[in-house]
Amino acid sequence: MQVAPRQRLWLIALLACAVALVYWPSSVFLYQKWSDTAEKTYTHGWLILLICVALVIRARGELAAAPTQPAPLARLALVGAILAWLVCYRASIESLEVALLPVIFWLAATAVFGGAVGRLLLFPVAYLYFALPIWYSTPLKDLTVLAMHGLLRITGPAALFTGDVIHIPNGAFRIEEGCSGVHFMIVGLAVAALYGEQERDPWRIRAWQLGLMAVLAVLANWVRVYTVIEAGYLTDMQSYLVRVSHYGFGWAVFAATLVVFFVLVSRFGPATVPAAAPLAASPADPHPRLLHGASVAALLVLLPALSAGARMAHPAPPAPGAAGVDAPASWHALPVDLHSAWLPVFAGADELRRQAFGNSAGATVEVLSVVYRTQRQGAELVGETSSILGDELQPHAERVVGSPGGAFRETEVADRTGVHSLIWWRYQVAGRNLVEPFAQQLWYGINAIIWNPPAALIALHTACAVDCNSARRTLGEFVAAGIR
Repeated sequence: MQVAPRQRLWLIALLACAVALVYWPSSVFLYQKWSDTAEKTYTHGWLILLICVALVIRARGELAAAPTQPAPLARLALVGAILAWLVCYRASIESLEVALLPVIFWLAATAVFGGAVGRLLLFPVAYLYFALPIWYSTPLKDLTVLAMHGLLRITGPAALFTGDVIHIPNGAFRIEEGCSGVHFMIVGLAVAALYGEQERDPWRIRAWQLGLMAVLAVLANWVRVYTVIEAGYLTDMQSYLVRVSHYGFGWAVFAATLVVFFVLVSRFGPATVPAAAPLAASPADPHPRLLHGASVAALLVLLPALSAGARMAHPAPPAPGAAGVDAPASWHALPVDLHSAWLPVFAGADELRRQAFGNSAGATVEVLSVVYRTQRQGAELVGETSSILGDELQPHAERVVGSPGGAFRETEVADRTGVHSLIWWRYQVAGRNLVEPFAQQLWYGINAIIWNPPAALIALHTACAVDCNSARRTLGEFVAAGIR
């Protein structure tokens, strides 16, 4: 007896909804990104999701005909993916957390229906990555700045480059993240990948198509940015592209790029590949399939539930170090400098205290103590709402240094007047001192699966009065006098 195409399709849809609901923090994060009309980088996410659904529906006949076979490796990998998701979620590593969501669904579907169904779902699931906020725009941004440097040197006007700011005689342009062309790149690669899938092209040809689209997307963004700069120069910054918006203009350039892409791939692409023969219908196997589905559903729900239960059984302990630090030997407390340029920010901290200490030689050390009883998105030691430097200081160099009290991360900074100073800092998470931000997040996430580990940060700041070597000795003496 044959499995009805709609029956297996509905089961796959049910599994997808279950994953989206159980791992709802990732689903909510994607919803926010896809609905962010201010940033706009991932507003195409809804369209990508619809395409993924359409690809699965198109393959419903093949999905129904694919045999159901045990996939123990997929089940084992699913356990690993769920545990990795829990670590990333607790550690607030959102880029990895959302990247694991499609993996969890694909492994669950493969574990339930077998490897044949997993292979059929591989492209639709992988296609969703064009909608995930995991694309790094800085290299494209830096490449755009370099391209503008070369183009303006050839054509004019005369331009002065200061980082990502381009100064022309009658104005200035900042190459921001939105000017990197990452949105064009993502959408372009998505179009190229879909074209190759629709044409059933060999993987070698698909790689060529993706490479071609990547080059065209980069060139299109350069044309957009260069045109806007020239328009600003020629109209004394009064062009519509400068005063109002160049967003629509950019997409018009990109549309022309798509035309070029389709012309090139149709002219130089391979001959039509014969359609694959349909798979033979598989016999119905309702009882094993129900057993596989029940066991996978239990894994999807049970592991997060066990984690939540363990955390409830081990509530967050009282905040350690809430009183800050005691004055070390040969140092005395001083009033905190309210006009200091060092203004670190840690949103949502359960405890944040600033202190100052001096010695008989006239050296001064500012101390910051930060404690989170429970870290979460928006209230964490490492994240968009946290900054050890604040807004007034700019980093110049960073390294890890040793001291009598253990290792610290050292950052040399300068304020707006050019005065340099040093900051020593480290994290204290679940009884360990850590100096790497990512290691802190990972260690916290691993521990936070089963309990609420305390997380704290201690930072020391002193001015480079003579030079930064003398400031480094001052911090070393301060730590040696009794800081733990």
